[in-house]
Amino acid sequence: MKGVLVDPYLETIKNVEVEDWRDIQKHLQCSIFGSGGYDEGGDAIYVNDEGMFEEDKFWYAPDVYPYPYAGRVLFLGINRANGESQDSFLDAEDVMDIDHKFMSRDEVSVMGELG
Repeated sequence: MKGVLVDPYLETIKNVEVEDWRDIQKHLQCSIFGSGGYDEGGDAIYVNDEGMFEEDKFWYAPDVYPYPYAGRVLFLGINRANGESQDSFLDAEDVMDIDHKFMSRDEVSVMGELG
Protein backbone atom coordinates (compact mmCIF):
# COMPACT_ATOMS: atom_id res chain seq x y z
CA MET A 1 0.00 0.00 0.00
CA LYS A 2 1.07 3.56 -0.60
CA GLY A 3 1.46 5.81 2.41
CA VAL A 4 3.06 9.17 3.16
CA LEU A 5 5.74 9.56 5.83
CA VAL A 6 6.47 12.89 7.48
CA ASP A 7 9.89 12.84 9.17
CA PRO A 8 10.58 15.92 11.33
CA TYR A 9 14.12 14.71 12.04
CA LEU A 10 15.07 14.83 8.36
CA GLU A 11 12.44 17.50 7.61
CA THR A 12 11.14 15.39 4.73
CA ILE A 13 7.77 14.28 3.41
CA LYS A 14 7.88 11.26 1.11
CA ASN A 15 5.80 8.43 -0.32
CA VAL A 16 6.47 5.03 1.27
CA GLU A 17 5.26 1.46 0.90
CA VAL A 18 3.44 -0.25 3.77
CA GLU A 19 2.62 -3.97 3.80
CA ASP A 20 1.46 -4.49 7.39
CA TRP A 21 1.65 -3.18 10.96
CA ARG A 22 5.36 -4.01 11.16
CA ASP A 23 6.03 -1.52 8.37
CA ILE A 24 4.08 1.12 10.31
CA GLN A 25 6.40 0.51 13.29
CA LYS A 26 9.44 0.64 11.02
CA HIS A 27 8.44 3.92 9.37
CA LEU A 28 7.49 5.55 12.67
CA GLN A 29 10.56 4.04 14.38
CA CYS A 30 8.56 2.98 17.43
CA SER A 31 7.12 -0.15 18.97
CA ILE A 32 3.70 1.25 19.93
CA PHE A 33 1.69 3.37 17.51
CA GLY A 34 -1.76 4.84 17.61
CA SER A 35 -4.16 6.95 15.62
CA GLY A 36 -3.50 10.65 15.35
CA GLY A 37 -6.81 11.34 13.62
CA TYR A 38 -7.82 11.58 9.97
CA ASP A 39 -6.97 13.97 7.15
CA GLU A 40 -9.44 15.74 4.88
CA GLY A 41 -9.55 12.79 2.45
CA GLY A 42 -10.20 10.25 5.18
CA ASP A 43 -6.66 8.87 5.49
CA ALA A 44 -5.76 7.54 8.91
CA ILE A 45 -2.84 9.32 10.58
CA TYR A 46 -0.53 7.11 12.63
CA VAL A 47 1.92 8.37 15.27
CA ASN A 48 4.24 7.03 17.96
CA ASP A 49 1.86 6.44 20.87
CA GLU A 50 4.62 7.39 23.31
CA GLY A 51 5.85 10.31 21.21
CA MET A 52 5.26 13.02 23.79
CA PHE A 53 7.69 11.20 26.10
CA GLU A 54 10.25 10.01 23.56
CA GLU A 55 10.41 12.40 20.62
CA ASP A 56 12.34 15.67 20.28
CA LYS A 57 11.10 16.77 16.86
CA PHE A 58 7.55 17.66 15.90
CA TRP A 59 5.41 18.33 12.84
CA TYR A 60 2.78 21.03 13.14
CA ALA A 61 -0.05 21.20 10.58
CA PRO A 62 -2.85 23.23 12.20
CA ASP A 63 -5.32 22.50 9.39
CA VAL A 64 -4.93 18.77 10.11
CA TYR A 65 -4.70 18.82 13.92
CA PRO A 66 -4.59 21.78 16.36
CA TYR A 67 -1.44 20.57 18.17
CA PRO A 68 1.96 19.46 16.88
CA TYR A 69 2.50 15.76 16.26
CA ALA A 70 5.45 14.33 18.21
CA GLY A 71 7.89 12.45 15.98
CA ARG A 72 7.18 10.85 12.64
CA VAL A 73 3.70 10.84 11.11
CA LEU A 74 2.34 8.27 8.65
CA PHE A 75 -0.70 8.85 6.42
CA LEU A 76 -2.34 5.63 5.28
CA GLY A 77 -5.70 5.09 3.60
CA ILE A 78 -8.47 3.28 5.39
CA ASN A 79 -11.50 1.53 3.98
CA ARG A 80 -14.30 2.82 6.17
CA ALA A 81 -16.57 -0.08 5.23
CA ASN A 82 -14.29 -2.78 6.66
CA GLY A 83 -11.51 -0.95 8.52
CA GLU A 84 -8.76 -2.40 6.33
CA SER A 85 -5.79 -0.26 5.31
CA GLN A 86 -5.45 0.83 1.71
CA ASP A 87 -3.48 3.31 -0.41
CA SER A 88 -3.51 6.80 1.06
CA PHE A 89 -5.76 9.37 -0.58
CA LEU A 90 -3.03 12.01 -0.32
CA ASP A 91 0.47 11.65 -1.73
CA ALA A 92 3.67 13.37 -0.58
CA GLU A 93 3.08 16.37 -2.84
CA ASP A 94 -0.41 16.87 -1.35
CA VAL A 95 0.96 16.72 2.21
CA MET A 96 3.73 19.18 1.31
CA ASP A 97 1.01 21.60 0.17
CA ILE A 98 -0.60 21.54 3.63
CA ASP A 99 0.42 24.53 5.76
CA HIS A 100 2.99 23.01 8.12
CA LYS A 101 6.27 23.45 9.90
CA PHE A 102 8.85 21.25 11.57
CA MET A 103 9.54 22.14 15.20
CA SER A 104 11.84 21.28 18.09
CA ARG A 105 10.62 20.44 21.59
CA ASP A 106 11.77 23.91 22.71
CA GLU A 107 9.64 25.58 20.03
CA VAL A 108 6.64 23.46 21.01
CA SER A 109 7.11 24.21 24.71
CA VAL A 110 6.59 27.94 24.16
CA MET A 111 3.18 27.15 22.62
CA GLY A 112 1.85 26.36 26.09
CA GLU A 113 1.01 23.21 27.99
CA LEU A 114 2.45 20.73 25.42
CA GLY A 115 6.12 20.99 26.32
